[in-house]
Amino acid sequence: MMIFFDIGDTLVDESDFARFRHASVFKFLAQRGIATSEEQYTADLNNLSMRGRMTLFDQLRWFAQRGGGTTVQAMEVFRDYILHVAPEAPSRFTLFSDARECLDRLASARDAHNELYRLGVIANQPTWIRRSLEEWDILRYFEPDALVISDEVAVSKPHSEIFQFALKQAGITPDQAVMVGNDYFNDVEPAKWLGMRTVWIERDDPYAPGAPPVQDPWAADARISSLSEIPETLARLERLPHANGVAKPPRRKMTAQKSGA
Repeated sequence: MMIFFDIGDTLVDESDFARFRHASVFKFLAQRGIATSEEQYTADLNNLSMRGRMTLFDQLRWFAQRGGGTTVQAMEVFRDYILHVAPEAPSRFTLFSDARECLDRLASARDAHNELYRLGVIANQPTWIRRSLEEWDILRYFEPDALVISDEVAVSKPHSEIFQFALKQAGITPDQAVMVGNDYFNDVEPAKWLGMRTVWIERDDPYAPGAPPVQDPWAADARISSLSEIPETLARLERLPHANGVAKPPRRKMTAQKSGA
């Protein structure tokens, strides 16, 4: 069985960077003449999260227009972000305390066919995340061909092609794979549509604090709150029949990916 992990807010805690980004963007907006109070800025971000998933630039353009500004001003703020905030991400991302232990347990565990679990990654991340994975001493757990980073393959989640690419790289079919992630719409739902089993780690999204709860999480085969639960969860899923043939709700319109580093 192949286990694919998301990275951001699944294996790696991005909350410190998200807070830094929040404060920095507020400052940049003010410097570019797009005035708003901090309270209103936070409330607007929450409201935008509730409307739907937006890229950072789409958020900035919305703030510029709301404040009587222009797309050019939004572009200036975005450049400020790229030059002065994004480079901080490697030092502000931290490994969750139970991540290494979880991967270590899986690396020596066997599936229902008495075969060792295989581990991979499907993540929306910049390419420098490989260096961080190595520094955290977890890169070694993942099969090189099955470590799929969006910036390296030009396609990001939730597009199905990045999942299909990862499956092909691993040489497996969807029913031989499990996707583990915190983002229901980026990780869980698209993987389930392809026929993969899914494990949803229910964590708050630090980039979208006002996002509403998922009303009908049909695509999650298992719902957990920490990585420490994964080994037992996988063993339980393997004892259940694979539900490839279950009825599914109408497929939702593709949404914008989460803006990270």
